Amino acid sequence: LDSIPDLNYFEGKFTQYREIPRGFKQVKEAAKRLGSQYSLLYTNTTDADFNFYDNLIFVKKLGDNSYVSPLSNTAFLSYKYKLLGSDFETGKKYYRIQVKPRKMGNALFSGELHIWDESWKLKYVNLSVPKRSLILYNDFNIEQWYTDKKGKWVLSKELMQWEIKTKSSQSIGEAQILFQDYSFDSTYAKRFFNAEVGITQDSAYERDTSYWSTIRPIPLTTDESKFIAYKDSIYRLTTSVEYLDSLDSAYNRLTIPNLLWDGQGIINREKKVLWTFDPVLAMINPVPIGGFRLRYSMSYSKTFESRKKLYISPNLNYGFRNNDLKGSMSVNYLYNPKKLARINIAYFNDFSAINNFATIQDIFSRANFFETNTLRLYHNFEVLNGLYFSSSLSSNIRRPLTDFEFNPQFDSTFNNTGNPPIAFKTNGSSVIRIGLSYTPKQLYIQEPKEKIVLGSSWPTFSLFYEQAVPNLLKATTDFKYLELGMNQTVNLGIFGTSSYSIQIGSFLDTTAMLAMDYKYQRGGDQYFFIPPLFGYQLIDSTFPVFNGYFESHYNHEFNGFITSKVPCIKQLNIKLSAGGGLLYVPERNFQYSELHTGARRVIRIGRERFKLGIHYVVSQGNKQGFRSGVKFLVTPYNAANSSWAF
Repeated sequence: LDSIPDLNYFEGKFTQYREIPRGFKQVKEAAKRLGSQYSLLYTNTTDADFNFYDNLIFVKKLGDNSYVSPLSNTAFLSYKYKLLGSDFETGKKYYRIQVKPRKMGNALFSGELHIWDESWKLKYVNLSVPKRSLILYNDFNIEQWYTDKKGKWVLSKELMQWEIKTKSSQSIGEAQILFQDYSFDSTYAKRFFNAEVGITQDSAYERDTSYWSTIRPIPLTTDESKFIAYKDSIYRLTTSVEYLDSLDSAYNRLTIPNLLWDGQGIINREKKVLWTFDPVLAMINPVPIGGFRLRYSMSYSKTFESRKKLYISPNLNYGFRNNDLKGSMSVNYLYNPKKLARINIAYFNDFSAINNFATIQDIFSRANFFETNTLRLYHNFEVLNGLYFSSSLSSNIRRPLTDFEFNPQFDSTFNNTGNPPIAFKTNGSSVIRIGLSYTPKQLYIQEPKEKIVLGSSWPTFSLFYEQAVPNLLKATTDFKYLELGMNQTVNLGIFGTSSYSIQIGSFLDTTAMLAMDYKYQRGGDQYFFIPPLFGYQLIDSTFPVFNGYFESHYNHEFNGFITSKVPCIKQLNIKLSAGGGLLYVPERNFQYSELHTGARRVIRIGRERFKLGIHYVVSQGNKQGFRSGVKFLVTPYNAANSSWAF
C-alpha cells in the first residue's frame, strides 16, 4: 500500500454548445470522482473560462479578482511587452512575446504569448497570476494551445497547474483539458439556450472502466493508473454486501471512547440509515439559563436512492436548580431535491430569545429570555426557476421567567443583576408566515437527482408577510406585518465587488402584541464590526419599530484595486473596503446615516483562510448627532462554494 499514490482525481467528458455572444450550455456525459474534490480547481466547464480574447477574466475558485487579459482593449495601460524572438512552424512565422505588468497589481498576468504573424492570432499561452490574488491556492499557472479546425482558429488544449502549501504539507494539482470534435454553423431551437446552462446525463456517474479506457484521450500516468486501479478494486470490495456488513459491525461496536466523548453511531449502509447518540461529555451544559443542566440528544437519518432525505432529532435537557425538564423533536424531510422542496415539523419546550438579533452586550441579558412551548410547521420549495415559496405556522404558549431561579455567578459575570426577566401574563400566539423570493434569470446545472444553482446577474427580490391569528389554538396575539426587500452582489471587474441590500417593512395591524412579537432595529456592538449588509455599526441602542421603516446598506470590496498600486502597502496584500447605509424610521422621527471604510488581510492557518479587518466608522443621526469609532472583523472562508461568510 505504501506504493499507492495519494491522489484526488477527477475526469469527465463534456459537450459544449455555444452561440455568440452569450449562448452557452454544457452536457456532462461522463464523470469519475476519486478522493476528495476539495482542492481541485476544474471539475466542470463552468468552473473556469480563460478566454483571453475577452477584456476581463473572472474565475471564482481562484479568488475575488477579475484579471485583465493581455489582449484586452486597454492592455497597453496595464502591461508592458517584450519581443523575445520569432520562430517558424510549418513554414509560418510566429512571435514569442513576454508579458509583464507595468506595475505590481492583483489582477494582472505575467508570462509568455506566442502570436502568429499577419493574422495576429494566439498560438500558445503560458501565464501565471500573482500569489496575493489567490485565496485557497498559493500558485496558479495556465497554458493553452490553439490550432486550426475546419478553417477556424480554436483552442485545442489547456493545462492548469496549482499548488497549496501549509507548514506541514504541500499539494500540487493539475488539470488537462482537450477540446475536440468541433462543429460549426450549428442551428439551435429558439429556447435551447436558457437558464439551464448545464445538464448531467443520468448515466454520467455510472460509467465503467472499459468505457473510460475507450474514450480517454490522454494516457494515464503510472501513478494515476496505480491509484485508479486501487480505488476501483477498493470500490468493488467496499460495495459488496459482506464488506458493508463487516464495516457496519465495526462502526456499531460499543466502545468506551464512543460512550464518553466521541458519540455512538449505529449504521446500516445497505438501507442508508444512520442513528447517532450523544456521548456523556456532551450531556453537560454548565452555563445555560438557570445554571447547570444535563442534556441528551440523538438523531435518525435516512437517504433514499432518489436523494430524498429524512432527518429526525429529539432532545431532552434537565435543569437541577429549578427541577425543570425541557425538550424538543424535529422532523425534516427533503422530498424533492430537484425543487429544493422540504417540510419540517418541530415541537419544543425550551427557552427562547425576545430579540434573536440582539447586540453582544444584550444577548445574555435575563430580560431577553422567556419560556415557550412551540409547535411549528414549515414548507419550502421552488415554484419556478429562481422563484421560491415558503410558508409556516407557529403556535406558541409563552411564559415569563419571573419565578425562575438563575445562576448568581453567571448573572454577576454578565451584569445581569439589574436586568430581571421581563414580566408578562402567560399567553398564546399562532402566527402564519408566507415568503416569496425571486431571482430573475437564475442560472443552474441540472444533475440527475438534484439542482445546482450558479447565481444570476439580477437582484433577488423578496416579499414576506406575517399574520397572527387570534383564538387559533388559544392564541391571544393579533397583528399583521409586511416586508419587501432587494439585494444583489455585482462583480465590477478590476474595480472590485459591490453588494447592496434595501428593505422596507411595517406592521399593518398592532392590535395585540408583546415584546417577542416586535421587529427590532439592532444597535451597534462596541468593538465588533457587524456584517455591513445586516446592521448598522454606531446606533446607540436597539429599539422596536412598528409603523414602517426604510433600511439600506452598501458595501464595496476593492479586492486590491487601490492598495496593489501603493508602494510598501502592496507587499502586505492589504485590501480596502468601503460602504455605508441609511435608516429612516418615521414613527420616531429617526434618521441615521453612516459611512465605513476598512482594511483587511487574508491570513492562512493550515488549509483554513480567514479575513481579519479593522474598520473606521462615522455616523450622523438627528437623535444622536455625530459619532465615530473603530471596529474589528474576523471572517471565515468557505472553500466549498468559494465565498466569504460576509
